[in-house]
Amino acid sequence: MGPPRRAGPLQRTTDSSANSKASLMMNSHSYAYPGQKNQPPPLLICNDLVVDGHLSEEPASWRTCIHNSALILATARKQGWQIVHVYRQDRAPNPIASLRPQPEEPVFQCRGPSALSSPALRDFLVMSGTDEIILIGRSLVPCCLSTAVAAADLGVAVKLVADAVSHATADAHDPSLSIAHAAMRLIPQFATMTSTAKLLQLQSSLSLFVSGT
Repeated sequence: MGPPRRAGPLQRTTDSSANSKASLMMNSHSYAYPGQKNQPPPLLICNDLVVDGHLSEEPASWRTCIHNSALILATARKQGWQIVHVYRQDRAPNPIASLRPQPEEPVFQCRGPSALSSPALRDFLVMSGTDEIILIGRSLVPCCLSTAVAAADLGVAVKLVADAVSHATADAHDPSLSIAHAAMRLIPQFATMTSTAKLLQLQSSLSLFVSGT
């Protein structure tokens, strides 16, 4: 499993660069939140937002996921959140053009369904000092559910943006549909569910609170 790298040509970097990135991100942002001063910003995980996602995901949920993920990513960049992009190790990354990582945003490759199956991302998460993950991207089951469970094991809160997460294609008789329904009942044990509108409204309100306008 390769550690994170700067965006650009999609290739791996060294562990030392992962550590320096984490240190840079911890020291370069101040989260606009009415709590403890210099509180680390949330960590936005953009999970496997790749061009061929439509091949496995239900079309309407995939389109909605892409649209809302772009809105959230734009807000995250504007407000100085920590942002990482995660792709599968078993295939070359091919990110959607509107959701490509920017040069300062680390990229990780995971070997399992959980984004946190990347040891480098786990290290980055610990070093970042954040206590909240905001999760968007491909496949509620298994990817987002397993990521939420892994984060809970690390003691990090997860906010899952339900309408910025896609669902796998399944017909009415597909057993995976029952699994998806079961997952929806399980997720609240490991993550707080929210919507794009609520998330962006909250962040807008927090920014106004801090600026005093």
